[in-house]
Amino acid sequence: MSRHVAIVTDSTAYLPRPTMERHGITAVPLTVVLGDRALEEGTEISARSLALALQKRHSVTTSRPSPEVFAAAYRAAAEGGADAVVSLHLSSEFSGTYDAAQLAAKDAPVPVRV
Repeated sequence: MSRHVAIVTDSTAYLPRPTMERHGITAVPLTVVLGDRALEEGTEISARSLALALQKRHSVTTSRPSPEVFAAAYRAAAEGGADAVVSLHLSSEFSGTYDAAQLAAKDAPVPVRV
C-alpha cells in the first residue's frame, strides 16, 4: 500500500518555488516586521529585500505563524490526499514557529510529525 506524505515547512527554508511545486511542498510564511510594516515573508517581502534591509541596518524582526495557519496547511494536505505530514521548521531555540506547528499538529486530521 502506497502512502502519500506531505511536506510542510516555513518561509525560512527559502526553497525555490519550482522545487516546492515539483515536490508539493507547502511553506507557511512568517511575518517580517520592517520598521512599522508587517509583511508576509515570501509574498509581501522577498528574501532579497529582507537581506537589503538588514544590510542597511533597518529594524527587522519576525513573528511566528499562528497555530491556525499551520492547522489550515495540515487540513489542506489531508484534503489533497496526504496520509501523513512531515513538518520541518527552524529550531525552537530561535522562534516560536516550532511550538505553533506542534500545537496545530495535535488536532490535525492526519498524523503530523514536527
